[in-house]
Amino acid sequence: MFANSGNILFVSDDRQVLSRLRQMFVSDYNVFTASSIKEAHKILTEYDIHVVLVRQMMPAMSGLQFCESVSHDFPNLTNIILCDTDDTEPLEQAYKNEKIFRYIREAFSDTELKMAVDNAFKLHKVKFEKQQLSAKISEYQEEQKNILDLFRRYVPSEVVSQALKTNKEDMMKPGESRVVSVLFADIRNFTMKTAPLPPSEVVEFLNDYWDVVTASIKKNKGSVNKYMGDGLLAVFGAPVSYIDNHDNAVSAALDMIESLDIINQKYADKLGSKINIGIGINSGEVIVGNVGTNDFMEYTVIGNTVNIASRLETISKGKPNSILISKRTYELVKDSFQTTEQKIAKPTENETIPYYEILGPKPNNVFPIESKTNI
Repeated sequence: MFANSGNILFVSDDRQVLSRLRQMFVSDYNVFTASSIKEAHKILTEYDIHVVLVRQMMPAMSGLQFCESVSHDFPNLTNIILCDTDDTEPLEQAYKNEKIFRYIREAFSDTELKMAVDNAFKLHKVKFEKQQLSAKISEYQEEQKNILDLFRRYVPSEVVSQALKTNKEDMMKPGESRVVSVLFADIRNFTMKTAPLPPSEVVEFLNDYWDVVTASIKKNKGSVNKYMGDGLLAVFGAPVSYIDNHDNAVSAALDMIESLDIINQKYADKLGSKINIGIGINSGEVIVGNVGTNDFMEYTVIGNTVNIASRLETISKGKPNSILISKRTYELVKDSFQTTEQKIAKPTENETIPYYEILGPKPNNVFPIESKTNI
């Protein structure tokens, strides 16, 4: 914009004055002249004018009025007023309010005027560069916001917030031990149900499904640690902990199953039947932290607590929309939820897992009951 010279507009009803001003500045700037207010306004609309020097006493309106009139459409103009009267109080006030750059009494010297014009262009250039910088900052902030929004779709918001407050060295420090509830969930017969659909519709279905079940997890103060095809791992108690982490995990599971109605209303016909899920929940100590390299890190949970939750989800395949909890979780939530009696599963020959099935929130003074369906 200022690579060669700036554009200046001189406004005066005295053509001799205009001629003189042109001669003074034509070697340094692109000079435009106007002998009337209307002509000046027309030039402003047709050219990118940077500085305006206008005579205060013009026939149609004062120079100050002109500056006020064009400020709405041309807010970036830098204005100088030539004054040939002693009534300078309005101009002084306009200068203090930064409505004009300055005013000059008409008994000015050429040096004084040139200094004023040069300084006006310097000011305008600074304002222009400030606007450019501000636009770049806004663009950068918008870009960073978009990146963070995208990041939060893949990483729990709590982890993002924590990462932004942590320096690079601390991000790679050893993890910490926490007592949490871990929730695994999986869609039953997902591959078979979605086989007839084109890939785009499979992805659309999964996105809608994740939106719904993830909302249930967030509502109950949990965070999705990772998506695994049609399954997910959610954690209650890390990276942010609440007093009722374990109750929250079970409440989230119940909400997830209830929310399936939304998905089934939209997709049951396409899939040929309603979808069902299975959920396993275990509670206990895990190691949590950022694992990976300087190029890629993942916030993760590690430990046998996680493995058992995964096995419980697998065990739940025998019954649609079932929620199985470990004995440890049962001890933590038994006052809040109604369950079956304890059952025993044998995932392998040398392994037994005690578990309970969640039947719903527990009214007062209701004891565990035997489920009619064994898994």
